[in-house]
Amino acid sequence: MGQDKKWFLGVSSVDITPPVGLWMSGYALRDKPAESALHPLWVKALALQDIQGTLAVIVGCDIIGFPREVSERIKSRVMHELKIPPERVLLNSSHTHSGPVIEKSLVNIYPLDGTDQLEKIKNYTARLEEKVFQSIRESVSKLTPANLYYGKGIARFAVNRRNNKASEIESSYEFKGPVDYNVPVLFAKSVEGNSIITLVCSYACHGTVLADYYWCGDYPGFAQIELQNMYPGSVSIFLAGCGADIDPMPRLKLSLARQYGKELACAVESVVDNNAQEVSSYLSTSLEMVTLELEQPIRKEELEQIANDPTQVDYKFRSARYLLRELSEGKSFPTSYDYPVQVWNLGGIPLVALGGEVVVDYAKFIKQMFGNNVIVLGYSNDVMSYIPSVRVLHEGGYEGGDFQIGYGLPAKWKESIEEVILSTVEKLWLEVK
Repeated sequence: MGQDKKWFLGVSSVDITPPVGLWMSGYALRDKPAESALHPLWVKALALQDIQGTLAVIVGCDIIGFPREVSERIKSRVMHELKIPPERVLLNSSHTHSGPVIEKSLVNIYPLDGTDQLEKIKNYTARLEEKVFQSIRESVSKLTPANLYYGKGIARFAVNRRNNKASEIESSYEFKGPVDYNVPVLFAKSVEGNSIITLVCSYACHGTVLADYYWCGDYPGFAQIELQNMYPGSVSIFLAGCGADIDPMPRLKLSLARQYGKELACAVESVVDNNAQEVSSYLSTSLEMVTLELEQPIRKEELEQIANDPTQVDYKFRSARYLLRELSEGKSFPTSYDYPVQVWNLGGIPLVALGGEVVVDYAKFIKQMFGNNVIVLGYSNDVMSYIPSVRVLHEGGYEGGDFQIGYGLPAKWKESIEEVILSTVEKLWLEVK
C-alpha cells in the first residue's frame, strides 16, 4: 500500500437519547412530549488526518439541526481544547423528525408557552453540546492507520414532495420533479487486519417516515443499525444531503422506516463490494460565512392579523406571535443572514457542506460544476431556514418562503441567494483544489 494512500482515522459514537417527557422536533401538530424510544439516538464523529498531519472531524447527529449558537459553541470549544479550527469541523444533522427540540431551533412553532419544556430543552441542549464534544474528542484520541475508499450507490425511495401527493403515491406510475437518488459512501479499512472501521453515507431525503411520539432516527437511524449489524465492530454515520423538498414515500409506517433503512444499507453494501476507489491521503478545508439578503420584512399589521386569525395553521400564528414579541422588546428585524459554506478537498473528491434546509436543485447545480463524484450536504453547521433555488423561490410554497416565519425570519430570501451560494462554492473549491 502506497504511503500517499494511508490515512489516520478515529471514530466514536455517544448515546444522546433524551429522557421521555421532552418535546419532539419536526412537527408543529404534535400535542404532547415523547413517550418512549424505538432505538437510541446517537452523535457520531469521524476524525481524519492526512499524511501531512492535517486533522479534521465529520460529525453526524440524530437531531433536527444544529442552530448557529449551538454550532458556534461546539466549534469554539473544539478550537480551544483540541486546536482544530472551525473550517475543519463539519457538523451535520440527520434531520430526523423524531428527535428532540433543540434550543434556538424552531422553538416558536411548538405549543410550549406556560410549560416547563423550555427549561428542559435548555438543559438537554447543554448536555447535547457536551456529548458532541465528547464524541469529537474520542474520535481524535482513537486515530489509527487506515485506508479510505469512496463510491456511490443508488436508493430510490426519495420523492419530490412539491410535485407529488403523498396520498396518491401508491397509485402513481410517474413521479415528477427533481430528485437525487445517489448515495455517496466513504468507508475505511484498518491497515492492521483490513477490517471495516467506519461507513459514512449520505442521502438527499427528509427523515419524515415517522410522526409518532417515540424517539427514533427514522430511516437514517435504521440504516445505521443495519450497517453495523452487517459489518460488526464498525461505526456507521449518516449525513443528510440536499433533501429539503424531498420526502420518503410512502410514509407514516414503522415498517417503511425499517424498509428504507435496509434499502440505504444495501446501497452502501454495493459500494463496499463492487464500486469503490481508494482515496489519496490529502485534505484541504475551507469555510466562509457569506451574506444572504432578505426581502422587505413582513409588516407589523400583517403579523397581528396572522396572530389573531383562528383559521391559520398552528406554526404560523405561533411564529407571528414570536415575531411580534421581538418587536415589542425593541428588537429590529434582520435584513440579511450570515450563511456557512464549507468546502473540502478529500483526496481529490470535493465535499460541499451547506447550511440550512437545502433544496435538491443545489445538488444538481454543484454536480454540474464539479462532476458526479462531488459529495453535497445540507443541514450542516447551521440550520436557519429553507434554502430555495431561484426556481423554488418563483414557484413559492412551503420551501419557497412560506415557512420562513416558522424559522423566525421576517421575509423571504432575495433571488441573489442562488448565485451567492454557488459562486462561493466555486471560489472555495479553487482555494482547496
